Amino acid sequence: MEPTRDTKATLVDLLDRLLDKGLILNADLIIHIAGIPLIGINLKACLAGIDTMLLYGIWSDWEEAQRIIALEERRKKKSVPLDKGEEVYFKVFASHWYSEGIYQSWRLGSLYLTNKRVFLYRSEPAEILFSVSYEDIEDMSMVCGKNIAGEKTEYLNLVLHSNELIRIHTEEIGKVEKCIKTKSQEVNLA
Repeated sequence: MEPTRDTKATLVDLLDRLLDKGLILNADLIIHIAGIPLIGINLKACLAGIDTMLLYGIWSDWEEAQRIIALEERRKKKSVPLDKGEEVYFKVFASHWYSEGIYQSWRLGSLYLTNKRVFLYRSEPAEILFSVSYEDIEDMSMVCGKNIAGEKTEYLNLVLHSNELIRIHTEEIGKVEKCIKTKSQEVNLA
């Protein structure tokens, strides 16, 4: 590559050329005091755009590591946190009323009914919003109310032995209630 001179080049042109072609610095620096070498510095730096560095194989290990990390994160998001021996019987999009402190809101996620518990799982960011075993449910009831749009809707209230109330909303509230009743009876009979 032959050096060229362009008197009308701007800083943007310089940055574009730097990112496109790259810049490699090799520097050796030795600091002497009274003729005695005390400190030695060997500096090798490469400055270029990521595409240019990958093209020349400079950061190929970094790129591969980033791909592995991204794949692992995607895999974790897709997997539901089930306990050993736990099987999902029913899954539906749902929300539950959350009101701790000053924060009050319907939190959305997927409601899972398994052979051991009922839980609401949000995949992004991955979090179990609530989880309750069938043994902890003391009572449940359907309640009519109005949603945020002012339309009549039904909610399922789960009353726990600890007197905590979990309010659930879903389009398939009847199926959820029936499944929880069935599983609760099975657990209580066992």
